[in-house]
Amino acid sequence: MAYLNANIPATYAQIRREYLYDLKSHHGEVEDCLIFGMASITGRPIRKVPLEYNGTKSNAWSVQREDLDNNSGWKEVGVVSNNYLLINNIEVEELAKSVTDSSEFQWETDKIFWNGRQFMYSMVAKDYKKEIAVGDDVSLGIMFWNSYDGSTALQFKIFLQRLVCLNGMVSNDIFDSYRFKHDRSSEGYEEQIMEAATIINNSEDNIRYFVNGLRMFSNTPLNMGKLSHIRENYLTGVPVSLFGTIVDKLLTYSKSPTVYDLYNASTNVLWHKKKSTKADFDHNAYITDSLMKYSQDALKEEYSS
Repeated sequence: MAYLNANIPATYAQIRREYLYDLKSHHGEVEDCLIFGMASITGRPIRKVPLEYNGTKSNAWSVQREDLDNNSGWKEVGVVSNNYLLINNIEVEELAKSVTDSSEFQWETDKIFWNGRQFMYSMVAKDYKKEIAVGDDVSLGIMFWNSYDGSTALQFKIFLQRLVCLNGMVSNDIFDSYRFKHDRSSEGYEEQIMEAATIINNSEDNIRYFVNGLRMFSNTPLNMGKLSHIRENYLTGVPVSLFGTIVDKLLTYSKSPTVYDLYNASTNVLWHKKKSTKADFDHNAYITDSLMKYSQDALKEEYSS
């Protein structure tokens, strides 16, 4: 729904209020509506309003998103500095498509994340594949992040997607990211962001390194002792409840699991949640980079013994 924007014949309909306004404030009530078209909820109007107290102006500004369920018609979603350049999510989608049009591959929209403050729009290259094992390929993906509350700078990142299950594989260490500060000095971000296409086209070495690591995962058996070692030395930042969910998923994969199974269980749990959070993407990258470090350490130990 986040990328839908279409004109349709005028249609009468009843729509649940939580879909029109605030998901948390309504529970099944409906409104009679005349629909002329459909547009992205992520693209609702936004504005930046100066803050003041008793006539004294603050250096901080309120970021507000249109909210028809609010008496004022607006809902505050963050407070930012005066020079914060507010960017609508619709513009981010358009920029993503401009970047992909300038790359060497053919792309399609993939996962979209939106929590009212932070937004992620991703695309996957349909004509790019690297083989991990027979019948197990990965493709190239890109994701753009944006925020209305200043928590995430406008940025571009590369990731891989396992095609057999569509798990997204995110890393902070392997791929370069392209960051932009939300201030007036980056008003030329539309031109700058086109440099992201160059990052895509020049990412082959990083992809090869990632793929080789995944192949190493698939050739590394995982027993209880090794799982305990990985948990205690490499995955200490994973919350207990999340690690338990990952292990539950792992137990459904194979009676003779590998580190690759552990990794796929992790990305499956984190990528396919019904209600994702920003932390899910952060944990995805953390687990990727931690298991890659484990793999490298294990390889060094093997050569030194």
